[in-house]
Amino acid sequence: MPDFLSTPVALVGVAIVGLVLLVRRLHPKPYPGIPYNEASAKRFLGDMMELGPIVAKTNEFSDAVFTVTTQKLGTPIAQMLFPGIRKPLITLEDPREIEDILVRRAKEFDKSPMVLDIFGPMFARASLAQLTTPALKAQKRLWADVMSNDFLRRTAAPNIHKATSELVDLWRLKATTVSKDQPFNVLDDLKNAALDVIWASVLGEEPGTTRFEIQKLKKQLEGTATADTNTPPPVGTFLKEQVAYIGDAIARNSNTPSPWLFQKLETFTPRYRRFRRTVVGQMQGSMRKAVERYQAMEESKLEDKWATDTCAMDLVLRRQVLQAKKAGEPPSDPTNDASMLDEMFILLVGGHDSTANTLSWLLLHLASHPSAQSRLRSTLLSAFPGPGLPTATQLLTTPIPYLDATVEETIRLAGTAKANIRQALVDTTILGCHIPKGAEVFMNYHVNRAPVGVEEGKRSETSRKRGPGGLEGDAGRDLGVFEPARWLKGDGEGGEVFDAGALPGLAFGGGYRGCFGRKLAMMELRMVLVLLVLNFEFLPLPEELDSLAATEKIFREPTFPYAKIRVL
Repeated sequence: MPDFLSTPVALVGVAIVGLVLLVRRLHPKPYPGIPYNEASAKRFLGDMMELGPIVAKTNEFSDAVFTVTTQKLGTPIAQMLFPGIRKPLITLEDPREIEDILVRRAKEFDKSPMVLDIFGPMFARASLAQLTTPALKAQKRLWADVMSNDFLRRTAAPNIHKATSELVDLWRLKATTVSKDQPFNVLDDLKNAALDVIWASVLGEEPGTTRFEIQKLKKQLEGTATADTNTPPPVGTFLKEQVAYIGDAIARNSNTPSPWLFQKLETFTPRYRRFRRTVVGQMQGSMRKAVERYQAMEESKLEDKWATDTCAMDLVLRRQVLQAKKAGEPPSDPTNDASMLDEMFILLVGGHDSTANTLSWLLLHLASHPSAQSRLRSTLLSAFPGPGLPTATQLLTTPIPYLDATVEETIRLAGTAKANIRQALVDTTILGCHIPKGAEVFMNYHVNRAPVGVEEGKRSETSRKRGPGGLEGDAGRDLGVFEPARWLKGDGEGGEVFDAGALPGLAFGGGYRGCFGRKLAMMELRMVLVLLVLNFEFLPLPEELDSLAATEKIFREPTFPYAKIRVL
């Protein structure tokens, strides 16, 4: 054979071998022993070809992931396959095992790098964007007391009561004028009220968002909407624009091929810089006032939290000033404290959006379940016969089992935080499947359908000790149906009590990395629900709006967040 043929033949051979290796490299690489779609393993894009159309149709990324994995395969654990350059994503849909991982297996699982990629570029020093380290633990200890029951009742509860009372005034005005006998979109109003609550609770100042909407509507009705040009809008109107922007940006960039890169690029945009400038400027102004106030106080008064703290920021700053005074040092400048600023950012963004979305789901369920609404209202009227509406203290100290059950059932079905991701810190197992160190587990927090049966012997030891957690009893029946009574049990004396453990509670996560604002959210949901139900009847919606369709952004919100109300 002539020598000149050897070179092209060799090149062709090398090319073929290289192509084969590339094809193998690009094909998905499933973890052994965990169910997956075999057809997807033979495609370059893995499960992505099925995932994309479902997301486009439903606007729910998380549910689409479970649809193409666990739901399609009929198994509680599966894996979603990507091109070979990315490891598979393990999906888990077993409430009992998820609760066990969150609450009792913290040494085996921690925050996923995917979550850090989403929040890290914008809020690098927030606890949400950090792995569990000694620095994180110190930061969480510093903020822990702002979510204690005593502190929230003293500082947050009055803000919740005031903001909800203003919301009631706004809706009374709407129901008797512009929206009379017609459904109206409630989500924006709920977000305004929630922003009023969270900003006042964190920074101690009132944004005045809902109050401004009342004034604006009154002027429109009087025909003087443009007459008064000298009254500037309150700070809340600017803040809600910034908070809405950052929420949309995070949701948008989370659905890109590289969330970290797109989030990082976002931080260089003029829009993001305007967001930081606006919100940080407001925060820094509040911080300077608080520090000046505390620096003028004696140590003995600084130690009296009851006399000084009016919000979460106050508590943290007071402690820092007190520590500096005891050490004989000048306090550090808190306006440049990235950890504090980022922590407050997360509280503001997450605290108002998640609560408002959950409340909008609540109103949809009440409208479509008049018997449950009627029972709740009669229960509340018995507990608060009047005259007048109950105070914040009465709302929080009066035991009302059916009220607690309604709140819990709403949280369960809303799926506001649909799912979350944990990363395996060690080689471990889930439901008998080997989970290698570094694998990411996508867990469904939305307990709205019956889980697939699992052999008891496949569960972890701690899960077996916990038991079924109510899923196999009456509380676990018809999980897609709104039924608050599933959270009640007999008290042995002919009455009923609220059973918080009737089903696994996953909506706020759990354990050390559970939702930091859980107590505030529960307090707000309880108080707002009482005041709304005592003031309004939520009527059935017309067919075109009577839907539980959802759109998933950072949080899962109703596609049709409407209410038709009758003033009581």
